[in-house]
Amino acid sequence: MNNIPSEAKRIPSIGELVIANIAKIAQFGAYCRLPEYNDLEVFLPIREVSSGWIKNIHEFIHEGQKVVCKVVYYDRERGSIDVSLKKVTAKEAKEKIGGYNLEKRLEALFAQAVKVSKLQATKEVMEGKVFSEFSSYTNMMRSVIDDDEAAQKSSLPKKLRSTLVKLYEANKPEKKFIVSYIMTLSSYNTRTGAQELRGILSAVKEKGIDVRYISAPKYRLISQGENYNQAESKVKEAAEIVQSRLKKGVFAIEKEKLAKKKESVMEAL
Repeated sequence: MNNIPSEAKRIPSIGELVIANIAKIAQFGAYCRLPEYNDLEVFLPIREVSSGWIKNIHEFIHEGQKVVCKVVYYDRERGSIDVSLKKVTAKEAKEKIGGYNLEKRLEALFAQAVKVSKLQATKEVMEGKVFSEFSSYTNMMRSVIDDDEAAQKSSLPKKLRSTLVKLYEANKPEKKFIVSYIMTLSSYNTRTGAQELRGILSAVKEKGIDVRYISAPKYRLISQGENYNQAESKVKEAAEIVQSRLKKGVFAIEKEKLAKKKESVMEAL
């Protein structure tokens, strides 16, 4: 178990974060497979599953589960590798999963580019060049997109590199700029105030503003645009509409700080 047949076989280094698929749970730990290393088998000792006392390991992990582990031990003579789950922080796990997903997406994009470029007969050779020259699809794509020195010196055909850039641009999501405001809006008109507010909110929505009710008298206004100024101008127009239509009441608007939006795997480049 955990046997590494030759020194030529790629193995992770001590301290490296790896994606691990839990294949079999035993009394003293779990046997895992590393998809990034040709399903290399490693062992997750029960003491490395959690910092607390473990009565039932199945309460923490289950077979078929994908987790992020850290390599903590490598016995070269026995060819065995141990990994730890408890030594990985939530932030590290999130970043590792993101990087892994990006690599898989770019691997698929590369395969598509090889097909479009009519180089399928040399697909394995092309894949070998990616890892020998760039070590990963992610590094290769960054280099090709920037057309840096490494890309220009690469033995990957120019036609293939050009196709990769075109496919990347075609799959790249359109970037949107988003601004958010908290609007306070109420009417002093006890008879027709509700109707007045509905009309105002409807007019605001017609300007392309996403209006979300929070709790009386507060609403969240979310505006999107191709650039920051366009998104802001929609909110300004909406504010002018409210001020012109509200007869008697309370109106205030305050910009809301947005959390950083998670990048898509294509935007991450």
